[in-house]
Amino acid sequence: MLKIYSDAAVSQQQKCAGAGLVVSGEHLHEQLSFPLPGILDNHLAELHAFHLALRWVIDNERTTEWAVFHTDSQLVAQSVEKGHIKKEAYTSIFELILSSLSMLQLYEITWIPEKDNKGADNLAKQAIANQLKKRRKK
Repeated sequence: MLKIYSDAAVSQQQKCAGAGLVVSGEHLHEQLSFPLPGILDNHLAELHAFHLALRWVIDNERTTEWAVFHTDSQLVAQSVEKGHIKKEAYTSIFELILSSLSMLQLYEITWIPEKDNKGADNLAKQAIANQLKKRRKK
């Protein structure tokens, strides 16, 4: 069984966002941090973070394993459960999410409180910090 925690962070002041993933399973523990360029909406960033979690499973050819996704975004958890998202600005990434989910054999999506998602949250903030360091070097 795979456990994948995803989270996103957005800094309106610094105009950047990041995503973090914690992936664990038998003999597996990965911590991943991704910049999310051009995204300043937290809900949109959370959707992208969740899509990155799905892509990790697909890209690592783990689609036949039971994957449990943990998110602290109620929007992500509820929209995926319903198979629908209301806001038009989110539909393109949501369609990618649904397409990616169709490639998985067994999965579960669980909403968790923010306090239980600190690892992914720290990685998302790390992605922002790394982007800021790169800006300062220019």
